[in-house]
Amino acid sequence: MDNVMAELMSRQSIRRWANRPMHRLTVGLIRRPERTVWTNGTSGEGCGAAEPVYEIGSITKTMTGLLLASGERDGLWSRSDRLSALVPEWQGNPFAAGTTLLDLATHTSGLPAVPGNMKAAVTDRLNPYANYGENRLVEAVLSEKAAGNRKHRYSNYGFGLLGWLLARRLGKSLDEALAERVFVPLGMTHTGTGASPRTSGTLLLPVFHAQGKPVPHWDFHDATGGAGAVRSTMADMMRYADAMLNYSEHALGPAIEQCLREHYAIMPGRGIGIGFAWMRYKEKDGTVTHWHNGGTYGSSSFVAFNREKQSGFVVLSNYGSSAWSQIAPMIGLPTMSVDRLASLLSKKLFQEAAR
Repeated sequence: MDNVMAELMSRQSIRRWANRPMHRLTVGLIRRPERTVWTNGTSGEGCGAAEPVYEIGSITKTMTGLLLASGERDGLWSRSDRLSALVPEWQGNPFAAGTTLLDLATHTSGLPAVPGNMKAAVTDRLNPYANYGENRLVEAVLSEKAAGNRKHRYSNYGFGLLGWLLARRLGKSLDEALAERVFVPLGMTHTGTGASPRTSGTLLLPVFHAQGKPVPHWDFHDATGGAGAVRSTMADMMRYADAMLNYSEHALGPAIEQCLREHYAIMPGRGIGIGFAWMRYKEKDGTVTHWHNGGTYGSSSFVAFNREKQSGFVVLSNYGSSAWSQIAPMIGLPTMSVDRLASLLSKKLFQEAAR
C-alpha cells in the first residue's frame, strides 16, 4: 500500500502541506491483512507503543456511541430510554422527558451545535470548552423546550450530554467509563481523555492552527467530553479501525455492529445515513463506507472504512483546519487539509478498488 501514499505525495500541493514546519502528519492504511503507516515521508508495517499522542476531536463521538451500545448490550440502559429515566429529577422537563438516548446518538434531538449558555463560560476563545462543567450543562438542559424538529442537526452539545449521562449512570468519570467499556476491550492502551492517566508519560504533540501558529490543546469537563475529549496514538486508532472492519473477532462485536447500522436516514436518495455517530455512505457499487472526522483548533483527524472491501484508513495531524479549507472544496478549489486528503484516500481505497 506504500504506492498509495507515494502517488499522493508526488503531488506538489500535498507534499508542501504535509511538510510544513512542525507538522506531524501520520496516515495509517489497512487492506486486510496488510497494514502500513506513513509519517511525513516514512512508512512501515506497524507502529510502536511509544508513539506521539494526538487530539482526535469529534471521532470521540463514535467512542461515546460505542459506550452507549456496550451498556445497552449489558442491560444497563436502552437507546429508547428518555433522558429523564437516567436523571429522575428531570421528569418535569419537557425536553428531557421527550428525548431519547438514540436521539442524542444520531444528532436528531433538536439540540444546537453548542449549549445556549456556552458563550458565558468561555474565558479563552482558543480553549472554548475548558470552563464548561456539569452545573452549566444541567442549567442548559433544564432551559430546553420540547423538541419539535427531529431532523439531523450536528450537535457537540448532544454528544457531550450523552457521554455525561452514561458516565453518570455508571458512577464513573467519562474517562473511566470509556476505558472500561471501549479502550481496554479493544486493546487501546494509550487512549483516554485529556485528564487520563492512560496518556500520561506519552508525547502529546504540540498543536498549530492552519497557518502554523501554536495554539493550546483543548480541555474538557465530562459535561462536554463525550463530544471531543479523547486523545490517542496511531497504533491505537489502527486497532480501533480494525475492530470496526472485523467486529466479529471482538467481544464488543455485537455492540460495534449496532453502532454501524443505519439508525437514521439523512439523505436516503443519496445513500447517506448515520449509526451511533458513524456517518454512512453507499458507494456506487452498493458497498457502505463509514467515516467520521474530527478537529480542534490545532488538530485534525479522519477515520474511514469499508467492511465489504476490508479496507480503511486513519489520518492524524497536529495542524487544525481553517474555515477556508472547509469551504474551498465546495466551490471546486483543492485546498489541502486532512478532509481533502481523506477524500483522495477514499477514492483510492474504496472507489478505484471497485473498478
